[in-house]
Amino acid sequence: GVQLRVLARTGQVLANAVTRDELYDGLTRIIEEELGGVGCSIYDTDALRRTARLEFQSGVGKVHASIVGQYFWETRLGQVVNSGLPLFVGDISASSSQPELLLNEPLRREGIGAVAALPLLWTDRVRGVLAIRYRGARTFDERECELLVSFATQVAVALRHVGYIGDLEVRAERLAALAQAQQQLTRLVSRDTLMPAIVAAVAQVVPASRCDLFFPSAGALKCAYATVDGVSVPIEHGSPETLDLVRATYISGIPRVGMLNANGGAQHGHSVELCAPVRFGERSIGVLRLTTADHGTFNLQDLDLVSILARHAGSALETSRLFGTQDIERQRAEAAADIARAALRSERIHEGAARLLEVLDRVVPTAGKAVGVARARDGRIEYVAASGTLRALFGHRPAGAGGVNAASPDGRPVEVASLRELAATGLFDKVPDEWGLVVPLIARDRTLGLLLVSMSEGKRLDVTGRTTLERLSASLSLAFDALLLDEEERFGRERERMLATALTTMDQPVFILDRRVVRYANPAAVREYGWSLSELVGRSLDEIALGHNAAATEIETAMNVPGLVLDLGVKLKHRRRDGSEFPAAITQNAITADDGTQVGQVVSVRNMTAEHEVAAQMRHTEKMVALGELVAGVAHEINNPLTGISAFAQLLLEEKLEPEQREAVQMIKRESDRATMVIRDLLLFSRKEGASAGPVDINALLEQTVRLRAYQLRNANVEVTLLLDPGNPHVQGDRQKLQQVLLNVIVNAEHAMEAKPNARLLLRSARVSDRVIVDATDSGIGMPPEVRRRVFEPFYTTKPPGVGTGLGMSVSYGIIQQHDGTIEAHSEPGVGTTISITLPLAPRLSLFTDAAKKDANS
Repeated sequence: GVQLRVLARTGQVLANAVTRDELYDGLTRIIEEELGGVGCSIYDTDALRRTARLEFQSGVGKVHASIVGQYFWETRLGQVVNSGLPLFVGDISASSSQPELLLNEPLRREGIGAVAALPLLWTDRVRGVLAIRYRGARTFDERECELLVSFATQVAVALRHVGYIGDLEVRAERLAALAQAQQQLTRLVSRDTLMPAIVAAVAQVVPASRCDLFFPSAGALKCAYATVDGVSVPIEHGSPETLDLVRATYISGIPRVGMLNANGGAQHGHSVELCAPVRFGERSIGVLRLTTADHGTFNLQDLDLVSILARHAGSALETSRLFGTQDIERQRAEAAADIARAALRSERIHEGAARLLEVLDRVVPTAGKAVGVARARDGRIEYVAASGTLRALFGHRPAGAGGVNAASPDGRPVEVASLRELAATGLFDKVPDEWGLVVPLIARDRTLGLLLVSMSEGKRLDVTGRTTLERLSASLSLAFDALLLDEEERFGRERERMLATALTTMDQPVFILDRRVVRYANPAAVREYGWSLSELVGRSLDEIALGHNAAATEIETAMNVPGLVLDLGVKLKHRRRDGSEFPAAITQNAITADDGTQVGQVVSVRNMTAEHEVAAQMRHTEKMVALGELVAGVAHEINNPLTGISAFAQLLLEEKLEPEQREAVQMIKRESDRATMVIRDLLLFSRKEGASAGPVDINALLEQTVRLRAYQLRNANVEVTLLLDPGNPHVQGDRQKLQQVLLNVIVNAEHAMEAKPNARLLLRSARVSDRVIVDATDSGIGMPPEVRRRVFEPFYTTKPPGVGTGLGMSVSYGIIQQHDGTIEAHSEPGVGTTISITLPLAPRLSLFTDAAKKDANS
């Protein structure tokens, strides 16, 4: 009854305990009031790590916490943890080994005579020891031992519950700190303030002795910010051994916890590190590392929290970078605008150059800057503005060959360790022995000057500053190009630019010539002939267009007749740079001075290729019309006799005939019917009436036609693929005639693929604007150019005698023409053939279909 009462009270007291203080207070009362103890201690142990810590003690016989960590595993308390069995010592004076129960002699001096050491177990593992101390010697009977073991079990359960509650409270506090840290990082955009904020946020969530931020630089990970105990410290670049876990985390993108090596531990005084990748999207941009000396500091929850915070830090850093990039681009745009304004507001080049350097100094501060321009035809530069350490270069015009191109022969910026490497004669003493950058100023495909930049004290211009100068070099070049023009040249160039702008809009090539050579060519001429503008200028037109052939005399003679239009057709072919030719028509007008003297000519060239193609198409159409009329007359003349022959043959077949006679009559009937089919195709080819009106679903027609030929296609081992327009386009026309065209195309494709092992036929429909395109692509033998040109001619066929009439494609051509469409053949020998049919879209049907779709959706 006593045992049940004690356990019941223990369960009630411990169940009501929410905090550890409440638990320990209730535990002390029960030990003193119910179990007769005068003191107790609770030890938190880890058998794997061999660590022990005094968690709580009360009453008589307290020990110093430092003794626990030093001697615990050498005592019989350590044996309790190792064995998991309780220990009951009724008389500690009988034990002579020291230290037996953590300094037995002090316990005896305080009157302690007996000790019960009870293992605290949960999840089948000893997590600690409860030691109960009694005054005087004591005899532990079996019932009391059972009671104490049950009591220790309840204490272990209560400790676990209180621990869970404490863990939940800590986790809630850390999650709240995480949310607050994320909000703080979101509000920051400056990288300089962001890195300290990241470290401070980590300290709120997972405290650690040291925190480092690593980012890639020059192909290696380098520490960009570091704190020890929350205070920023100078950056110490770790040895390769101390960054192994950092590199592994950056490469894999997986957070890690590991032990620092001996060197790292000796250097920083830490032995455990937690590394989390700083990521943006799926890309690692850095690593956040926490280090501490306490082996039990970091757990999986710490790893998760730091990983979340590191990912949020990656987004904040990337946002900061984008803001910084945007700000840099804004500064560059403003500088380009200031450069343009400075050039426009300056009347003299020295005044404008000084203003331009002021703009550059504001955007990219350096030790010195100087600008040199090539004002003379010899290309030698003159320094028209200078500042800082390069001020001595102002007004200097160094002598020597090479000029402005010598400093940057390939037109790219040049970096030098010392500007004296580029110093010409007479400038060596004036140029400082400093790092320098030479940026060529190029405008209109001509290097007109250079920009010199110097940095003192062994420094170099950073990547951002160099990129800014290179970006602004284009604006700077244009500014100096404008400043180099005097008043008279400026007026002349404005007049030329107005003329060039007008000529640029023309699609036909236009040349402006003096008496002999080209002085200007518009972009259309550059595109047509394949020469660059600089290559065209200074050449004679006959050299450009005709390559010094005999026709040059004819052109030159015509040039002397103002207003003459030469349309030489095939007699005059112009030649492009790549050797290709095209028929040309030339219009020439004279440019005269105020006194009427001819000072030049304007020559306009028209490419006649399209006109010739239209003429050839018209001739082909007329040929087909004439053939149709001829075929119609012949077909009508032959059709009547063939009808009679077929009819009389049918009558003879109804009579009683000998087998040989019947066979002969059947042959007459069969061949006459075949001739009748040929006549029918001829009549279809020659028929001129338009197609019958009616919407035709082109997708359904393709599917139906393929089904009609399915048996033959399977026997021929042809793989058919249909790629149909999901918009279900319709055309206006005669369904039967269009199906006849598709059947002719498919049958021809079958014949072309007879000798091919992997025969494939692709039928595709597509709507393009107001037209519907049907393509049939086979993997057959293809057609050479001479066959492709004649594929639509009547009676022309490549099939063996008796297999084809040569009318299928010509009839198809006529049907598509009647439907206001086009049919074309594209083929490559050995690869295959594509027949492309274009038909007009049925507009009303498309509107109806759209309306029907809307009604269905509603």
